[in-house]
Amino acid sequence: MIREYEDSDAEDGSALIAEHSPWFSTAAGTRHRLSSVPPRAHRKLWVAEEAGRIVGWGEAEFDWATEVDDAGGVWVIVHPDHRRRGVGSALFEEGLQHLASHGARELRSWADSESASFLEQRGFVPGRVERLSSLDPSVVDTSRLDERPDGVRVTPVAELLDRLPDVHALYAEAAADMPADNPETNVPLDEWLDETIGNPDLDRELSVVVLVDDVPAALSWVHVDRSRGLADHDLTGTARAYRRRSLARLAKLAVVRGCAEAGISRLMTENDSENAGMLAINDELGFKPYAVMTEWVKRRA
Repeated sequence: MIREYEDSDAEDGSALIAEHSPWFSTAAGTRHRLSSVPPRAHRKLWVAEEAGRIVGWGEAEFDWATEVDDAGGVWVIVHPDHRRRGVGSALFEEGLQHLASHGARELRSWADSESASFLEQRGFVPGRVERLSSLDPSVVDTSRLDERPDGVRVTPVAELLDRLPDVHALYAEAAADMPADNPETNVPLDEWLDETIGNPDLDRELSVVVLVDDVPAALSWVHVDRSRGLADHDLTGTARAYRRRSLARLAKLAVVRGCAEAGISRLMTENDSENAGMLAINDELGFKPYAVMTEWVKRRA
């Protein structure tokens, strides 16, 4: 049975995503995202239920953080034991109809190589490619973190809560320059405070900002599920005026060290295949690929 998401579905739905997809997911994060994204996102969720158990998940949302108002994404996951029974198709159709009802003309979805044919059969074409990789923080040499230049300080987000407008300016600039067909350039301070800072998955102690002469210059933030020993990078980046100084590497080293000290056994990250600089840093730190996801696109006439 396909039905709309209910709040009580958060635990089982997030467990399905975490166990059977490459993405990080928690129940708290699921609830938060649904309640915190702005109305223009038109975010909606569905589940497939069988014998009281959630066996499929679908979600649709407009690309609210961009300047493009008619682009949205649909994504579904089905438990391996229930695939090839039409569950994924039914969930996907719900998402497509929802986006179309709100005027979407550009549709996007993500898939690995095994699921590519599902989207190809529906008229989607492959676009950007994302590399997902991870490492065990406990085996990384973070000694370079102790060799900071004069005037450079690495500070947890928790210690900068009285300077969030400054931090937002850094975050927004870094996010806007991430490789993307539709750059994320439409996240004002109030929405960022709700959606990003308010996210219960954001670990304010392990997420850091690099200050240069007390100016926020770079950052590396992580979402953490301490109960499972998992962490996933939210964003790593540097303000344009401070690039080419290895500050993003410094921020990542701080996150890796913090995760190791907190007992995190797996730190994950996702990078666009064209983001050569960040891929090089990740390779240097020891991140190993575990999945490749392709973004598929369909533009309606």
